[in-house]
Amino acid sequence: MDAKLKKQVVSDLARHEGFREYAYPDPLSKLFKQFPKLRWGFEPVSAIMPPGKSFDLGKPWTVGFGLTGGTLPHTRMSLSEAKKILEQHVINMDATLLIKLPLYRDASDVTKGVLINMAFNMGVSGLLGFKNSLKKLAAKDYSGAAKNLRLSLWFSQVGNRAKELVRRIETQTIEAAHRAA
Repeated sequence: MDAKLKKQVVSDLARHEGFREYAYPDPLSKLFKQFPKLRWGFEPVSAIMPPGKSFDLGKPWTVGFGLTGGTLPHTRMSLSEAKKILEQHVINMDATLLIKLPLYRDASDVTKGVLINMAFNMGVSGLLGFKNSLKKLAAKDYSGAAKNLRLSLWFSQVGNRAKELVRRIETQTIEAAHRAA
């Protein structure tokens, strides 16, 4: 993986996901929706978990920079550990997309960055579900791909992150304020 692309994707994911030292419930989970104002991720779950509530209501639990694999409600992660894991996850995602998504190999770095970001957010299988948008990306129809992405549930759920990523696809540029230093 190109070092410049890795740096950009890690920077974007760190900004989009935000760092949380303590585990927190998935924002779409029943637990989070019932108690959205609790300081999830900033305090140990044991200190803020409402009495009588099941940890299962918060699955998948997340920690660090949006890391879910193996995260339990009591998980705690340092910033340095989270950065290392995020970097490795980006490298692994790049390798996975090279295998699973034929258009990825010849895509621009801007497109690759968006695809890695989306796969990080919803998983590779979730990304692969965007069949029409991916066909348009393969054909380099960036305007058409952006239009399709704007119509998706993902776009409405993810907010500003999705707006930024779709704008990148459409313009094939990264706004100066979001370029990795």
